[in-house]
Amino acid sequence: MIALRPSAGVFGWPAAIALGGSVAFAFLMVVTRSLRGTPDVQLASMQFFGTLLFGIAVAPFGWLTPGPRDVGLFMLVGGLAVFASLCVNRSLKLAPASIVVPYQYSMIVWAAIFGYLVFTDVPSLATIAGAAIIIGAGLYIFLRERSLGREDAIVSPPV
Repeated sequence: MIALRPSAGVFGWPAAIALGGSVAFAFLMVVTRSLRGTPDVQLASMQFFGTLLFGIAVAPFGWLTPGPRDVGLFMLVGGLAVFASLCVNRSLKLAPASIVVPYQYSMIVWAAIFGYLVFTDVPSLATIAGAAIIIGAGLYIFLRERSLGREDAIVSPPV
């Protein structure tokens, strides 16, 4: 709430879409962890095809034909997304979510760095304070779960 600084003017379709994306990502992490016995490529392929089907369903509502530069950027982002998905899936197979998720908080730091480098966007003090609270809460949960011995067994990768 600190980082977002919500007001009546902030709530709208962009906020609803971002909230829906956050809920969907959290659900994805839970489902991915529960499917840890599924082969990596199969799991990533199903995630890719699910995204493709969703894209096909919603594309007619706002389609703009991309230019050659945009197609190249889409391909780059798609490749990075598949690589990221494989990494997240593998990490959730090998370790409990309470260990993996705190590393995902580094996305906040990377978003701030890339936002500055690409868009010259400087995070406000409220955004930095909110991010620090989010990261601190995640680290607290990580340390508490560890001290209570609630972590699942860490799986050793096959050699």
